[in-house]
Amino acid sequence: MIDRWRLKLTNKWVAFAGVAGAGLLPCPDCGIPLAAHIWPVAGAVWLFRRWQRRGEAQLDLLLTGDLLDRAAGPDGGDD
Repeated sequence: MIDRWRLKLTNKWVAFAGVAGAGLLPCPDCGIPLAAHIWPVAGAVWLFRRWQRRGEAQLDLLLTGDLLDRAAGPDGGDD
């Protein structure tokens, strides 16, 4: 049962609907929809997470290439 709730809570569509729904509420201070306050922050978080994942992928590729070079041996070929 806990796994089912965890799946529902981490579903991207549920998160999007929650942010969109909260974005329709008016801001208590200025009266404009909260989306004007939420989307710039959400966009910055998304960009940071994407940049972070991309850096990890490049590091993995560098390590994989290094391991392949070591496996090839000192002469550079694997005859």
